[in-house]
Amino acid sequence: MNRHGVDGSVAGAEELSAALLALEDRVAVDAAVGYTAAVQLERQAEALGDEALLMRARLCWIDMLRRTGDFREAGRHVKGIQAWTRKHGDRRLQARAHLVRASIERLSGNGAKSLRHAQDAVELLDETATAHMQVWHRLKLADALAENGDMDAARPRYRQAEELALGLREWERLIVTLNNWAYSEYRAGDLPRARDVARRMQEHAVARAYHLDSDALDTIGVIQIANGEYAEAEQTMQVCIARNKGAGANDADEMAEYLLTLARAQRGLGATDRALKSLDAAHLQCTERGLREILVRVYREKAELHAVRGEHTEALAATEAFIAAREALPSPQRKPLRVILHALLRTRRGLSGNRAAG
Repeated sequence: MNRHGVDGSVAGAEELSAALLALEDRVAVDAAVGYTAAVQLERQAEALGDEALLMRARLCWIDMLRRTGDFREAGRHVKGIQAWTRKHGDRRLQARAHLVRASIERLSGNGAKSLRHAQDAVELLDETATAHMQVWHRLKLADALAENGDMDAARPRYRQAEELALGLREWERLIVTLNNWAYSEYRAGDLPRARDVARRMQEHAVARAYHLDSDALDTIGVIQIANGEYAEAEQTMQVCIARNKGAGANDADEMAEYLLTLARAQRGLGATDRALKSLDAAHLQCTERGLREILVRVYREKAELHAVRGEHTEALAATEAFIAAREALPSPQRKPLRVILHALLRTRRGLSGNRAAG
């Protein structure tokens, strides 16, 4: 048999299907490497003349394209996959396509659309779904609910994903589930719950000799900041960013998030020169990749940082940019006006402060 399956044999199709599954069910993969691999698998599927395998390979490289930051192009391609899955009744691929679409909408700042696709991705799960899908799709629905401000609905989904991962002995997915849950609790303002879930994550990691990735370190960093442990948080985030660079990009928005967390730790330390450099780097990531929701938070942090530094003009300009960026988000993503007023008030109070050394 030809290694690439060009003779159209069943063994060739099985080999290609297994190679695709290795990409589809991996939690983390270098996006650029994954893209190249997926394109090669698409060519092999085309040589086999197997349309189902071709669509699976295509969805793989679309997802990798999304991870590298070109999620607008990914969004254009994924709609064709969705149309094919509906026409051919491929329920498992349809579920995967909805989850990719949910990630694209989230990166585009469309939280409500992201939630709808995440819900569809879970509703389509059946006996054909892999163990990875059973956990991962429920986790991503929980994330979408949390990002849309509904932690009461998100918590049961996180708990279900945690229990499934434990039952299926999917340890990597268990750690990621607990990490995302802890971060969502932190963002919802429930620090005791965030600490408790993060503690479980760290305990499982130690018990299974699991190497915490950059996302987990970012979660630990934001909790340290909330506890006022700014020096520890800066150290955590420096390790996080170095580890991320060494591992290769896994998602389009991760570095912007890490740099923003690092800047907040540095501001807490009074190291405002370092904080401003980190924020500028985060801003560049957001503008280059079109990360609209994170950009809102970067502008808000810039307003607060410039206020602390006594830079009146820059603080007000950043506040105006924050408001404009927030208003550009789809309406379900906007926070109440009181958030803006609070940011303005904090900025104005800070205008009288002394410039801190970096």
